[in-house]
Amino acid sequence: MHRTQFCTSRETIMIKLATSTGFYFEEGERHGKVYENIRHAVTRLTMDNAVSYLRFDLDTLTAEDVTEEFAAEWLRTFRGSPEDEDQLPAYVRTSQAWDDWCSDFTVENGLAFTARGHGTLNHRQQFGR
Repeated sequence: MHRTQFCTSRETIMIKLATSTGFYFEEGERHGKVYENIRHAVTRLTMDNAVSYLRFDLDTLTAEDVTEEFAAEWLRTFRGSPEDEDQLPAYVRTSQAWDDWCSDFTVENGLAFTARGHGTLNHRQQFGR
């Protein structure tokens, strides 16, 4: 199914945030907010301590995990290197999009791909993903 909008007025974005005592969910913005495209949503909703994003349908009461889409879009404008992992929001550090970005970066720059220092597994364990 092709979507004309990333998030319609009958959907809302729920953000899972990590704190030192656990996790909690926060609604991205008031429900009814339309995000025409993923760039619009990422620009408005990225938080450093966000570990996942869910597009929640208010009619069916179902959610779709859109974290990978958020991470891939965030990385489209990232101008760092794999060594700059500490500059990334938590949801990007734990994403497959970040692993793919690092692999592409090393190939494009003629480097041998090696596992990053902190490793995705450790971040996934830390953030419960």
